[in-house]
Amino acid sequence: MRNAFSDLAGFVKSSKDSNYHIHRELPYRFYDDTTGIFENHHSLGFGLSLSVLGGANDDLVSSLNAIICTLPEGDKWDYQFVLVGNNQVADLIKQNTQAMAIRGGICEQFATNQGIYAQHSAQQGFSTRLNKAYHYDLKDYNACLFVSTTDSKMALQETKDMLAAELTQCGINHTPVTPVALMTHVREHLNFNRHQDRPLPATYNEFETINTQTLSPDSEYLLNRTYVDTRHTPLDSDDAVRTRIVNLGLARLPNDFRLYGFSNCLASLKRTANSLQCPHRISVHFRVEPSGEQITKNDSKIQSLTKIVESKMRLLVPSAEEELKERKELQHGLMHQEYKVATMVMTVSLYTTEEKARTHTTVATSTFREAGLNLVRTNMLQGQSTLSTLPFAMSEGYFEDCKKAARTRTMKTSNVVNFLPIVAEYKNFSGGVMVPTMRHQISYFDPFNCGSDNYNIAITGGSGAGKSVFTQLIAQAIHARSGKVWILDKGSSYKKLTLMLGGTYMTHESIFLNPFTHLDKIEEARDAGTFGDITDDDGNIVDPIALVLDNITGLIGSMASPREELETYQEAMLGDAILIAWKKMGTQTRIDDVQDALYALAKEKNDDRRISDIAAQLNKYCSAGVYGDVFNKPSQLDPTIHITTLELDGFADAVKRPVIFALMVAINQQMYLSGSRSTPKMCIIEEAWSMMGGANAQAREFINTGYRTVRKFGGSFCTVTQGIEDFFLNEEARAAFNNSDIHITLRQGEGFEKFIKENPKHFSPYEQNMIKNFPRAQDAGHSCAMIKAGSYTSFHRIFADPWSRSMLSTEPHEFEYCETLINQGTPLLDAIEKTAMHFNGEAMSEFAALLATYSARQESHP
Repeated sequence: MRNAFSDLAGFVKSSKDSNYHIHRELPYRFYDDTTGIFENHHSLGFGLSLSVLGGANDDLVSSLNAIICTLPEGDKWDYQFVLVGNNQVADLIKQNTQAMAIRGGICEQFATNQGIYAQHSAQQGFSTRLNKAYHYDLKDYNACLFVSTTDSKMALQETKDMLAAELTQCGINHTPVTPVALMTHVREHLNFNRHQDRPLPATYNEFETINTQTLSPDSEYLLNRTYVDTRHTPLDSDDAVRTRIVNLGLARLPNDFRLYGFSNCLASLKRTANSLQCPHRISVHFRVEPSGEQITKNDSKIQSLTKIVESKMRLLVPSAEEELKERKELQHGLMHQEYKVATMVMTVSLYTTEEKARTHTTVATSTFREAGLNLVRTNMLQGQSTLSTLPFAMSEGYFEDCKKAARTRTMKTSNVVNFLPIVAEYKNFSGGVMVPTMRHQISYFDPFNCGSDNYNIAITGGSGAGKSVFTQLIAQAIHARSGKVWILDKGSSYKKLTLMLGGTYMTHESIFLNPFTHLDKIEEARDAGTFGDITDDDGNIVDPIALVLDNITGLIGSMASPREELETYQEAMLGDAILIAWKKMGTQTRIDDVQDALYALAKEKNDDRRISDIAAQLNKYCSAGVYGDVFNKPSQLDPTIHITTLELDGFADAVKRPVIFALMVAINQQMYLSGSRSTPKMCIIEEAWSMMGGANAQAREFINTGYRTVRKFGGSFCTVTQGIEDFFLNEEARAAFNNSDIHITLRQGEGFEKFIKENPKHFSPYEQNMIKNFPRAQDAGHSCAMIKAGSYTSFHRIFADPWSRSMLSTEPHEFEYCETLINQGTPLLDAIEKTAMHFNGEAMSEFAALLATYSARQESHP
């Protein structure tokens, strides 16, 4: 009985013990909805979610320094910038998958496969043909600013309003951090869940203190000399999650580090194996030291150094003279308020596992070192490093702890700015083709939503660059979102894609290009107002028929005079003749009728040879001419078809150029007949410019006119060549390049070096080096591209799942094998599947297993 009593007493005693929980270390208590301020244990604070910048320059550095110089000084005020990078991108992938699956059928299969592959690769990394040191995954970066103080709420409110206005002036968009956002931010740090594939907002109850509802009740933390092991059970799961947090700090201040180089800390573009391979959080906290105290201390130091320099003591202190010079520069800067003095703490937290902690830490320190920052583990201070980086924690006493631990660094505010983690990578979530940046930021490419002035694209890439697959992905993405695509092909590269998507594939035998065939439909659409008004650059409404007739004039002018320029008078007479013929014959107008009208005008003008010569030069394009059928039979292009490929092989070389020009006119008309300016519309011209010989202003002006027209119709021309030098071989190609606001450069061939020598300023030295180091798609298992859209330049990798890659492959052996199967009567999709299994059986089997796993998971967790 004695043991029973003892056990019972022990039970009762233990039930009364005051058990310690980590939430007691969290300072957050309440939130004032009116002011947007958090009321903490010993401080007040607010937060702003910041838009992550894709780059920076010296002007931005100066502006940020000016903002910091206006912030309140002293030990009552703390400022913290945080950058978080993780793999929680499933929502973004799902959003794009849904948009790309609208048409259903094969488009839905494309979208689903690409979405599953992206979700898998986001956390596991894309499969490549490189060694395991190269880890390419998908991340999203988000930044925050937290300000806390032990001063009054009114003073904090004034600082909040000032910062909001100043950041907006700098082009940094921001939104207030709400209790839900703060709780989510803290939970993602102390209760990190590597299995979580999308952001999960916390649940906030305004009647409870914030600190008690932020973390999982069973959170456990095991402090080690070099890391912190955590364990918790997420609310939406029954399985505990274990995470190892490794904190790193600055070993020493760098000699030179710039804000615009901060993104190199996330991933190196030169040594692509160097990157932050696991989710991470970068925190930079600082206080602005009181200027008066700093000026006094500095003046005192100057006096002491002056005595040393002016005495024989300088022989014993050789560095005194240089330090005196620096102190005088500091004195000048402080007196003129060019900067102030700040004390900074930088912490990098890695969220990893026991198995991968050493690798992730080693690669992270190597990546930062290459970027110019030397980091070390904060040994014996891992617990402090974990908790001190929480929002508002420094105002709760942790700043003094960091000072005692010698983790603080004192510097000018103009230098502090360079450490602010607000520069990551360009991102575009508009949907379309997934093109992760080379720093692993998930991003998409959509020519109609990428910040360019027009939607025209110039793509260039040598053999083996992955150009064909990428261009087909663009075409497939536009078609999938209810867009329309026309492709001028050369070599049947797009035949499989076109037939797969239920489009029309036309060879030279069935291509007829009478430019007048659809003018009545254009008039009907104009009169019905279905397309909406079309305006010129000055905002004046333009008649679409006038635009189309202008295009036709340029076309027939280039047909009549392919080598020499027409005089202004001749162009005017040709335009009159076209108008006369069309008013007389309507949609039945032929080149013959234009010729007759020219002869009639020549006769009216006293047999003017300038006009009759144009008519005579059209002979071979008239009905009885050698190319009569091509330009006089009614156009077979159907505006109701959503993807059409026209194979140019088979046309005689002499007629290829006018055929391409005629197709551009016809497709411009089709774009207007698409029904709406908002409908995505693209014409892809594959390897066509090499067939456009004969440089003159007539052809150049035709290209310019055609590109301007397509812009007014909300469409896009996408021109593809084998090398950047091809765009400068003739005036037509150059005009197409100059009219394209989007330039996409993939791996180049042997002609790149010669092009750089002849055009040294076309690419910056940095861009040249990057392009030269793009790997062959076959060697790396992916493509690389530099995308210039308007004022933005970014570098990307292009991945395709094994199924899509097989669908779009133009590799000669695979193409021939598939064509043989089709000719033997095998259905198209079956032929493609068999080809894929024959050449890429292992990858296809692995992908099939991944699809099955994903399907099973969806059934168990719908």
